[in-house]
Amino acid sequence: MLRRLLLPFLAVVVAAGCIDSGPAATTRPADPTTTSTVPPSSTTTTSPGVDPDDLDATVSPSLDPEVVARMREELAELVGVTESVRGLPFLTAPKVAILDEAAFTDRVNALIREELDPEEVAADARFFAMLGMLDPGTDLARLLVDLYTEQVAGFYDGDTEELVVPASEDGFTVLQRITVVHELVHALTDQHFDFDPEFQRRNEEGNGDDAAAMAALVEGDATYFQLVYMESLSPLEALQAATEALSIDTSVLEAAPDWIAADLTFPYDQGLRLVETLVDDGGIARVDRAYQELPDTTEQVLEPAKYLRREAPLPLEPLDVELAGWELFDEGTLGEWGLRLVLGTSNPPGFATQAAAGWGNDTYREFVRGDDTAMVLRYRGDSVSDAEDLTDALLTHVSEKIDTGEPVEVDGGLRFRGATYVFLDRVDEEVLLVVSTDEAAGEELRRRVGG
Repeated sequence: MLRRLLLPFLAVVVAAGCIDSGPAATTRPADPTTTSTVPPSSTTTTSPGVDPDDLDATVSPSLDPEVVARMREELAELVGVTESVRGLPFLTAPKVAILDEAAFTDRVNALIREELDPEEVAADARFFAMLGMLDPGTDLARLLVDLYTEQVAGFYDGDTEELVVPASEDGFTVLQRITVVHELVHALTDQHFDFDPEFQRRNEEGNGDDAAAMAALVEGDATYFQLVYMESLSPLEALQAATEALSIDTSVLEAAPDWIAADLTFPYDQGLRLVETLVDDGGIARVDRAYQELPDTTEQVLEPAKYLRREAPLPLEPLDVELAGWELFDEGTLGEWGLRLVLGTSNPPGFATQAAAGWGNDTYREFVRGDDTAMVLRYRGDSVSDAEDLTDALLTHVSEKIDTGEPVEVDGGLRFRGATYVFLDRVDEEVLLVVSTDEAAGEELRRRVGG
């Protein structure tokens, strides 16, 4: 699934969106006993920060020493700003990499190559095409690379614990300063809570939904305090940031399928709502505590009250089915957010949200053989009514988006035959869905899972 995405790459796009919506409308002061004083202006900050010479900096040898010195001063100032708005000190001076344009581009491309395996992304593209979410033959790898590289003003590399920024002879623009604060929040919270190893573990060993939930906390944290910093800008600085935000080229993001854009911005948009709830519940200290009590499901992110009461997924029998001659390519949990993405491509927004909101738990397995793809999903709703809503939404999705024929009742469920095989069944609060580009494989999964 697309939640194998990197955390940092859409920082500029997200900052622009926050500027357009206005920080005053999305941030509220926390409990004064748990918050720090916001500096009055980004140009008059007197936060302690670090001495520019104390920054552990890697610098491209081609850069003018005077440019590097100015950037060190700006970064040191923004370290102090970040400590002030986030209410935590850096335990050690953050590591930074100040790179020339070529080195910065190489660093970004290296991260993309590390995260995006071409064969895996091609298989993902076939999976999404089978579900009717992507046009067949779409070069998903190219699309993702274009999205990641459309506007990158800097990022936090959790592997090296570095803030990586491109050098600029004129120094940071106001919008770039906002982005740097966002990324410095990552560096700061990683020092205090060591979140990156757990995020990597969830990405590699988790069910997908748990990594997306954690990403929402991490990005929501940085986005919230980015907005707090924006409230300290002078009117002129705010105007400059807004003007720059409006000039950003987001044509690739705007041309991408809506669900891809929504998935990319999920950690920022929905994570911000989660962090706002945490701040209302207990100030900055409550946000800090969330790193010790991480959200485990996107349901907890989309419905923060469920996080506060630590609502866990309902028990659900795991899938252990295999397909002879097929490779088990992926297994995990779609979660409430994943279901909303799928259903949102075919159902009215309100009904897609309602049908996904009844999520109690799910598990899926995806198999590949050559260019063929097959998947089986087992779902449990919070109630029978929730399972009925999901079934109705899935029926709409099958008829609107999947290349198949008319349904025939088989063993209490509905079987669709055509270019794509589909079987859909509901028993009480549980739903079974099988989708396959190979009919024999689909029938085998239906029989084995008990449809």
